[in-house]
Amino acid sequence: MNRFIYLRSQKRQRMTVSLPTDLLERMRDAAYWTSGTTMAGLISSAMEDLLNNLESQNGRPFSPRLQDLKPGRPRTNKQRPVSEDIQSVSN
Repeated sequence: MNRFIYLRSQKRQRMTVSLPTDLLERMRDAAYWTSGTTMAGLISSAMEDLLNNLESQNGRPFSPRLQDLKPGRPRTNKQRPVSEDIQSVSN
């Protein structure tokens, strides 16, 4: 049984992501050469496997989010240069 079959009975939601070109080309090749597979089915199956693995490592499913995710790339905390933390000593 092909586990990549696109299941239309489940509610779906569109999501746009940017992926490295080489990864996207590999996915297209896999979908092309695997009978009955769509890109959406391939991605859905891969994400299901990844989440099952992460939940197994976590010991249980993750708790629901406390708030919506912020769109875009996560911002990094810019650290101040060390020199700003040095206080001058006067005699």
